[in-house]
Amino acid sequence: MDRQEVWAFTVAMYGRDGVAKQCLELQDRCGLDVNMLLFMFFLGQKGMAPHSINALETAVRDWRENVIKPLRRVRRHLKGEPRETAQDLRQKVKADELQAERIEQHLLCDAVKPVPCDDPLAPARAYLSPNRFALDQPACDKALADLIRLMGIDHLNES
Repeated sequence: MDRQEVWAFTVAMYGRDGVAKQCLELQDRCGLDVNMLLFMFFLGQKGMAPHSINALETAVRDWRENVIKPLRRVRRHLKGEPRETAQDLRQKVKADELQAERIEQHLLCDAVKPVPCDDPLAPARAYLSPNRFALDQPACDKALADLIRLMGIDHLNES
């Protein structure tokens, strides 16, 4: 799996209008891993799916829990701090959090055992499901449809 290609896809998709907001709402609402979701979209667009989402979750869980989430908590805590020095620190933590997210993607790339998949949305649909998160099926379907629209996935499939 080409790490650079995965990262470029993630940055491009996350940067599209409304995608970050939607992803972060899902992250805060039900604990969804934005990196994992975007990785699932990437795999689907490449005609692949992971052999096991659970295996991928296991591969990144320790890193996510012990590095990414603590950095995120610190960054969010510093957001309301009025001191300029605190905001300088917040920017450094933000850069570290982004680097940690990139490392998580490397872990995903190393851990994935891809299998062919004819449905480019199947991996994202399998990840964003009531089986994984405290969301009902209509909420999962709506979130997925919103992300597909915001990301312009239909246009990607035409190329």
